[in-house]
Amino acid sequence: SLKELNGLTGLDTIKRDVEDLMKYIRIEKLRQQRGLNVNPVALHSVFSGPPGTGKTTVARLLGKIFKAMGLLKKGHVVEVDRSGLVAEYIGQTALKTNKIIDTALDGILFIDEAYSLAPEEDPRDFGKEAIETLLKRMEDDRDRLIVIVAGYTQEMKRFIEANPGLQSRFTRYFFFEDYSPQQLSDIFIEITKSREFRIEKEAIDKLLRYTGFL
Repeated sequence: SLKELNGLTGLDTIKRDVEDLMKYIRIEKLRQQRGLNVNPVALHSVFSGPPGTGKTTVARLLGKIFKAMGLLKKGHVVEVDRSGLVAEYIGQTALKTNKIIDTALDGILFIDEAYSLAPEEDPRDFGKEAIETLLKRMEDDRDRLIVIVAGYTQEMKRFIEANPGLQSRFTRYFFFEDYSPQQLSDIFIEITKSREFRIEKEAIDKLLRYTGFL
C-alpha cells in the first residue's frame, strides 16, 4: 500500500509525511517489544487543501497501511459528509452519528468538508451535536477508530481552532497542494493508458496547452 501511495503522481509532501509516520510507528513498536516507555501515536488527522488533490485516495491507502501494520483490524474507510451525520430534528443527530461511527469501527471514518459541521453563522446548528458525539466516541473507541477530517485549508483551520476538544484530538496535519499542469497531464495520460487508449503526440500537445503547461 505504501508502494501504491508512492506510485501516485505528485503528492511529494504527503508521501514524505506518511513515510515519516510509518517510521515513527515502527520505532514505537520496537520500544514496546523491548519493554521501554512508549509514546502514544496520534493517528487522527486533518487533511487540508483544495478538492481533487487526492485526499480520499490517500485516506483509503492509509487504511490499508494501518491494517498491514496491525493498527486496525479491518482498515476499511467509511466516507461521510455533513448530511450523513446531521439530522433534521432535535435529538436525532447523535443517533445518526453513532450509527455511522459503528460502521467505521476497526477502520477509518473520513469526514469530507468537516468544517460544515460548525458553520460560523449559526452556533445553534445541529452539527455541534455531531461533533460532541464524535469526540466522545473517539475517546470511548480510541483503540478501534481513526478519524480523518478533510476540507479547504482555511476552513479546516477555523474548524479545529473553534473547539478545544478537536484541537486536543487532531494533532496530525497533512497539507495537499494543487497539482501542477505537468502532473495533471501525467495523471490524464496514465488514466488513458490504463483504459487501453493510445494517445497521439498531437493530442498530448493539445492536452499540455489546455492545462497551461505549454
